[in-house]
Amino acid sequence: MLIIKSIKNFIVFREDTIFDALRKIDKNQHQIVFVLDDNGVLEGVVTDGDFRRWSTSQRAVELGGAVSSVMNSDFLVHSVHDDPAVISVSFSTRVNIIPLVENSGRLVAIALQQYEGIQIGEHIITDDSPCFVIAEIGNNHNGDIDLAKRLVDLAIEAGADCAKFQMRNVERSYRNHGKSNDKSADLGTQYTLDLLNRFQLSNEKLLNVFDYCKSKGIVPLCTPWDLDSLKVLESYGMEAYKVASADLTNNELLEALAVTGKPLICSTGMSTEVEIKQTIKFLRHRGAQFIMLHCNSTYPTPIKDVNLRYLSRLKDILGTPIGYSGHERGYSIPVVAVGMGARIIEKHFSIDKNMEGNDHKVSLLPDEFKEMVTQIRLVEEAMGSCEERTISQGESMNREILAKSLVINQTLKAGEIIARDMISIKSPGQGLQPYHLDSLVGKKAQRNFSTGDYFFESDIHEKRIVPRHYSFRRPFGIPVRYHDYKGLISGTNVDLVEFHLSYRDLEEDVEKLFDGPQDIGLAVHCPELFARDHILDLCSKDQEYRKHSIMELQRVINITRLLK
Repeated sequence: MLIIKSIKNFIVFREDTIFDALRKIDKNQHQIVFVLDDNGVLEGVVTDGDFRRWSTSQRAVELGGAVSSVMNSDFLVHSVHDDPAVISVSFSTRVNIIPLVENSGRLVAIALQQYEGIQIGEHIITDDSPCFVIAEIGNNHNGDIDLAKRLVDLAIEAGADCAKFQMRNVERSYRNHGKSNDKSADLGTQYTLDLLNRFQLSNEKLLNVFDYCKSKGIVPLCTPWDLDSLKVLESYGMEAYKVASADLTNNELLEALAVTGKPLICSTGMSTEVEIKQTIKFLRHRGAQFIMLHCNSTYPTPIKDVNLRYLSRLKDILGTPIGYSGHERGYSIPVVAVGMGARIIEKHFSIDKNMEGNDHKVSLLPDEFKEMVTQIRLVEEAMGSCEERTISQGESMNREILAKSLVINQTLKAGEIIARDMISIKSPGQGLQPYHLDSLVGKKAQRNFSTGDYFFESDIHEKRIVPRHYSFRRPFGIPVRYHDYKGLISGTNVDLVEFHLSYRDLEEDVEKLFDGPQDIGLAVHCPELFARDHILDLCSKDQEYRKHSIMELQRVINITRLLK
């Protein structure tokens, strides 16, 4: 189940028209809209089926009428405060979307049955969604609000979906009240407190940076390190929260985060699997929406300790989308993580790795982050699906050119038997694939064969496919080559043909190809590839290359005029 709060494409108001509702139904692709009064109180629903039933009962369908005349007032609804487990029970084969309302009846969210994940801003994060890429700025602004805003701008240019920061009340978070000069503190704590005391932005300035993010169209996210910081962020209206690895077992903070009802992104660094499972149980018992990120909290993480295979195990444990938060150097590991199923990637982001602070050392620079995002999007495009394998268009073209076919090596008359020694395996792959050989042997020829003819599936099956006449509401045609034009139009009633030319065809003498005027429509498909590997490019910035492309296209135009 996925709960989404960005519901603008699912709502109409009672005074809106039926046409407005249909437009929303088409836009959200879930065949439903919810009808609200002026105060946002849910009054009814309109489904695709409701509209069809209404329209068939009308003598004349008037789409300008009020949607309230079509809406169904009998619908299932849940409180937004209900336990997700309770909401899930209400789904059925007929109900896969449930409206969630506040105590006043105002619609504030929607539960979708067929998805697992979370929504942050306009980004829905599921197993099938694009990867949500977080630029972890953290305290890499080194206490400079102008640098913080510059990092936001650079993160946007680099393709990040989110700019993440941290907020903490140092005085209340540390047992020594955050004093970096505490002689009893260990060296690591002294170093960390020194950085925090010097480089933190005030809460007011940090909220200003969040506003800047929103004005620039990037999602702001923040890690609250304590309850005081969470109160500040809740008062501001933060849409979601990142839980630091250090707080994955902090049930007091987790409880407070779950109560907000906001989506959570939880890093698992520094935790054992037992602790991870305990936190999952803790959050689910409180109805929290969350995604966990595989993470190793070493700065920098040695490559041998990254353990990307744990992504699969975390996915099995969680049963919902997972992600990866990386502290290793470089960006190759996050790219691989996406290929292994990570739907969230978090990487530290800096303008200078030599700046003071341990996070800078494991950060990506803007150009590195941009390249990571580029590679992530390429991997996403390459992932495809786990459905049955089919041949792509490019493979189909190469199969015709490079693969082998079954061809006959002698003449044969219809009715005679096809023997094994009559069949050869030759390129190109335009005929029957070689694995059909045994199916051909012993078959009776259903047509006359000339030496070199391809065998086709119609030679195996008793029912032979033959040309015939067709009837369509508009003119129709087929693609042809010069050499097969006559054979393909024989016995059928095509209105036009489209000659697919190769660059070799441009050398043919058109006057000798036809035995007189042809009573048929004509189209010509220009070659993309010309002699010496010249690919047609009429927009090339290379003047000579563009000039050559124009010359080749003019040759095709001239031949088209001759054909006409």
